[in-house]
Amino acid sequence: MKIKTSLQIQAAMLAASIAFSAYYVSRLPDRVPTHWNIHNQVDQYGSKWTAILMGPLMILFGMLLTVALPKLSPKKYEIEKFEATYSYSMVLVSGLFLFISVLILKATAGGIKDIGGIMMTGMFLFFAFLGNVLGKVRRNFYMGIRTPWTLASEATWDATHRLAGKLYFYGGIAGAILAAVGMPVVGSIVLLLVMSLWPVVQSYFFYKKLG
Repeated sequence: MKIKTSLQIQAAMLAASIAFSAYYVSRLPDRVPTHWNIHNQVDQYGSKWTAILMGPLMILFGMLLTVALPKLSPKKYEIEKFEATYSYSMVLVSGLFLFISVLILKATAGGIKDIGGIMMTGMFLFFAFLGNVLGKVRRNFYMGIRTPWTLASEATWDATHRLAGKLYFYGGIAGAILAAVGMPVVGSIVLLLVMSLWPVVQSYFFYKKLG
């Protein structure tokens, strides 16, 4: 996938997000829930415009990053080396933004009760789709497991991202199933932390072994 194609898909997501937001403008009260704790209890309220503008602004930000990051990459760490994977990943990011914004809009309108479980299911699916291509990411300063050891050694980078790709993919699928059938949000957060931190720690040991 080219960056241009990625931007076209994200533009379609932006249009969808604007349409959802426009639909809910007249259907939300002026003051709505804007945050839920791990027990699915509302613990913060705010203006309805926070929920309405969230999606379009986040997706627009993702599109700006899609264009800007390749231009900001230093030599020897160019994103163009894995343009297809980068472009696909940015579509995933904007897709996650769209999912979160629609979920919050529906929750603020009172149409969803278990927002935590649905949110975690979506997060795990995002990790699963990302893990499927993570092993193709080349060394850069913006995407992937960026530790002192992965940036210092290409072999360490590759080994770390192969491990992370498997963890994200299989952990994401397992986590999505567990979250969908009622795993507590705390359990989902713990699983996400393990999936995220294990490759970071392991990158040090890969570096010691591979140099």
